[in-house]
Amino acid sequence: VRDIVNYNAVKLRRIIMKTLLVDLENGYKSIGGKATIEEKFGLPLLNFNDFTSFRNFIGQLWSRKKVERQIKVGGVSVPQSSYEIIAKEGVDIDCMVIDTASEMSKKYARELKGKAESLQLKQWGKLKDTLDNFFSFTNAIPASLVVNCHSKMQEDNENGVIRVMPYIEGSTKVDVGKWFDFVFYTKVRKSKDGTRKYMWVTARDEHFCHAKDRTQLLEPEIEQDYSIVFDAVKKRGWDTAKVLVIGEPGSGKTLSLRTLTKVNKEA
Repeated sequence: VRDIVNYNAVKLRRIIMKTLLVDLENGYKSIGGKATIEEKFGLPLLNFNDFTSFRNFIGQLWSRKKVERQIKVGGVSVPQSSYEIIAKEGVDIDCMVIDTASEMSKKYARELKGKAESLQLKQWGKLKDTLDNFFSFTNAIPASLVVNCHSKMQEDNENGVIRVMPYIEGSTKVDVGKWFDFVFYTKVRKSKDGTRKYMWVTARDEHFCHAKDRTQLLEPEIEQDYSIVFDAVKKRGWDTAKVLVIGEPGSGKTLSLRTLTKVNKEA
């Protein structure tokens, strides 16, 4: 009996997806207490008071390494040099969650601004370069990534369309979606009986201008359930998925993280 119990315990540890939740605005309570999160996600909840500390922490988990390869093109061997992001020794993380990118960008803007009333032109440029480099790096980590972000309405004066934009300081918000395989917008459906259903919009239109699904397997609207997303990832044969979720407060961004416990390494 003891051997069976030990085998099942080892199997359980093997299949659970270890998720690192980085909560930058104290929103974790909607999915449970710190002890519950560590038990369900397999890793402790983390928080950082400033962007630089968070960025340095990321550098403790993964590093950039130059890789030399010989690629066969027909009968010719072509040398290829590239840089890859690799996990440092002892790091075992399957998925990292950043909640939220909005607060992360605000923290960095406050660092740059210091005691001044507003950012200077050069500082706006540094803000964009730093955030772009950060998302470029996290896009390449050998782990899945989920980034929550608040939304902001922006009117297109030329076409008279109200677009839902990611609420990120600086011009990074214009093209941040390029770093992700999926960009979802939150949507709440209210039934006549008062019940609410939390949905993700996965297909782009003029209103949800960043929405996308690189697997092309998801419906235009799906329930806020990460197991649906990772099933599509598995069907495409991907090792990881990078997901950006944009929405208003209270629309399910953090709450939906509970469904990550339905995802495992073999799913």
